Amino acid sequence: QQNELSMVYQPKVDLRTMKVCSMEALIRWNNSALGFVPPDEFITIAEQAGLIEQVTTWVMQQTIADLAYFRAKGYEFTVAMNLSTQDIQNKVLLRKLVALLTQEGLSPEALELEITESDLVADASLAIENLNELTARGFHFAIDDFGTGYSSLAYLKNLPVTTIKIDKSFVMKLADDENDQQIVHTVLSLANVFGLSVVAEGVEDEGALRLLKDWGCDYLQGYFISKPLTVDKLEDWLTSCRYYH
Repeated sequence: QQNELSMVYQPKVDLRTMKVCSMEALIRWNNSALGFVPPDEFITIAEQAGLIEQVTTWVMQQTIADLAYFRAKGYEFTVAMNLSTQDIQNKVLLRKLVALLTQEGLSPEALELEITESDLVADASLAIENLNELTARGFHFAIDDFGTGYSSLAYLKNLPVTTIKIDKSFVMKLADDENDQQIVHTVLSLANVFGLSVVAEGVEDEGALRLLKDWGCDYLQGYFISKPLTVDKLEDWLTSCRYYH
């Protein structure tokens, strides 16, 4: 039931300027019988049921329509959209993405595509071929949940990515957990070697923000900045928050 689906957007802030630079688009499913179903659960179910292409098509249409709406209002932030392992192996779907952007008069640079590191294990060669094609068109890629997959270094060498996102499991308790501090510090050093930008997910307090800033992290998102918001609430937040003006 597509009327049970909705999109929310979580702001990302540039740590150098402390201003909003992007939004991550996140799908929500509130089912009449089940209530709120977490995205991880229903994306897996959709993949198993052969419905993921329909779900992704809906997400693409809604996200790109919302992005066009924000551009028309004068907002210049980019939007990051998640693609599943099946999505990045689906050339027809990827062509649809390009067509939707063109239809709205938007450039590929306006949309960042996030792919989960562990998803790429399935068919790395086809994924890399499709990602290279999209990169040639001007799209930018981020590896999501970095540090939770299997072959981080090999992927960094072979994939056309510009950004990695440190998984929130390493960030949420960053201010107090020395092991997390070592991991995050190491990932930031690694990203620097490869010339990659880094987003830290799951920033929940000032202590984590300060550490990330000191260590040269580029961007952050998390409840310390804002929880994911509907378009209406996001507009209200942008007019009143200290991270936009």
